[in-house]
Amino acid sequence: MAKTGKLELTWVGKEQRQRLEPRLLLEDPAKSYGDPTSPNMLIRGDNLLALKALEQDFTGRIQCIYLDPPFNTQQAFEYYDDGVEHSLWLSMMRDRLEHHHKLLHKTGTLFVHIDDNELAYLMVVLDEIFGRQNRVSVCTFKQSSASGPKAVNPGIVTTSNFIVIYAKDKTCWKSFKTFVGTERDDRYSKFIANFEEPYSSWRLVGVRQALAAKLGIEAKELKKKLGDDFDRSIEEFVLENAPRVVRTARVAPKDVNELAREALDKSSKHHGVVFRSEREGKESYYFLNSEQLLFYSTKAKFIDGKYVTGEALTTIWDDLLSNNLHKEGGVHFPNGKKPEALLKRVMDLSTQVGDWVLDSFGGSGTTAATAHKMRRNWLTIEMGEHAYTHCQPRLVRVVQGTDDSGITEAANWKGGGGFKFYELAETLLLSDETLDHYLLNPKYDAGMLIRAICKIENFRYRPRGRWHGYSSETHFIHVVTQMLNQPYLDMLCADLDEQDALLIYCTKRDAGLKLPSNVRIKRIPKDLLARCEFRADLK
Repeated sequence: MAKTGKLELTWVGKEQRQRLEPRLLLEDPAKSYGDPTSPNMLIRGDNLLALKALEQDFTGRIQCIYLDPPFNTQQAFEYYDDGVEHSLWLSMMRDRLEHHHKLLHKTGTLFVHIDDNELAYLMVVLDEIFGRQNRVSVCTFKQSSASGPKAVNPGIVTTSNFIVIYAKDKTCWKSFKTFVGTERDDRYSKFIANFEEPYSSWRLVGVRQALAAKLGIEAKELKKKLGDDFDRSIEEFVLENAPRVVRTARVAPKDVNELAREALDKSSKHHGVVFRSEREGKESYYFLNSEQLLFYSTKAKFIDGKYVTGEALTTIWDDLLSNNLHKEGGVHFPNGKKPEALLKRVMDLSTQVGDWVLDSFGGSGTTAATAHKMRRNWLTIEMGEHAYTHCQPRLVRVVQGTDDSGITEAANWKGGGGFKFYELAETLLLSDETLDHYLLNPKYDAGMLIRAICKIENFRYRPRGRWHGYSSETHFIHVVTQMLNQPYLDMLCADLDEQDALLIYCTKRDAGLKLPSNVRIKRIPKDLLARCEFRADLK
């Protein structure tokens, strides 16, 4: 039990926290592609440091985050090692989830893809960070069938993993009703032959009879004439005529309002006559011979560019098998690639065109490719070499419009847009263990040094006049890359108003400088060390 009185998961090393250095993101124009004004970002580097680097510009802006982290199955795969000590995995996830929480918009949604190895522990960590009250769902994703070598192993065959869904804040959470295709409901077997006439005189015939009449075939010959196309033809006909395809259903008077009960009663007394009861803001009731008419138009849903029989999405996702994905995106990524259709569903649930989508475990680039085709803005982070070998080439093909796999047809994607490729900068300060102090990284030129210090001090790097950046309309920063003396200081202070504040960073300064009360001076590297930890890399 924690001191706060709340239940808490504890593990070795939980209290250890890193004061992360907000690194620079350096564009590699040779790997960027397409529209140079595109905001989309493919970042290569440690995802924890990259998330920290994004905070200044993206805190509270991301609408959808999808994470497919290592499942910690204690296996080694071709492209990554999926086995670390349990407490290290928990710390790794906790640290990253805290940064994702900061980046997520108040109406946004987090999706974490996981299997049962760490599911229970992950959910407790998420409850601590996001709040248990903001847990939305735990969806079961069927990733394979009960076949192949694993089917002969003893015990239960594992065919699924899970997608844990959290809102940033359920009280203002934004999500969208999503439907999935299903088989035709053959209970809807009646067709309103004279739909254009007043509803009271509607006449019902069988769907088969109506299709036969349309095709000029006798109803009893319909199945024989259509052969193998019979079921498909029936379904197409039903969907094309959904507003006039119906079924009848018994309804209890207690289940409808008073006006509808009157119409229902009249229908029982006037055989063959349809009665209607209107409802404000909803579809009207129709009754015939003491039964309600239900219309197939409530079943027909526009999914992936066409009308199909659909039903509301549930927590069982068994229609998006992730097998046979070896050609999707044109990249080889066994044991890790997720189907674009899965990511499309995630984005259908949580985003609209133009929203920001983030994936910090980029893998083969599926999230970014799907977001691009769906005309969302995206950020993706990948540490490994396949940022070069998988993600970047795949996204080039998406921009070119030459990738015809995945959701390309469903999204009606023809190509366009672009992205910028970024490398995570090295640390600004290097530790010199022999002299027991820190030195400026020689790979940083003056421009990079200024940008880095602005970022570390949380000033926006926007050179304007004498100032290198600002944190408010009256709070400025200037970085001196040479000696700070009194004439230089006087020049900087000449345009300062009384309400302004100026922070100056320098490597050296003259003794006895006369400072105005609204000016502070900090030293490089001494005062930077108080802001964050400088490490060559993260372990």
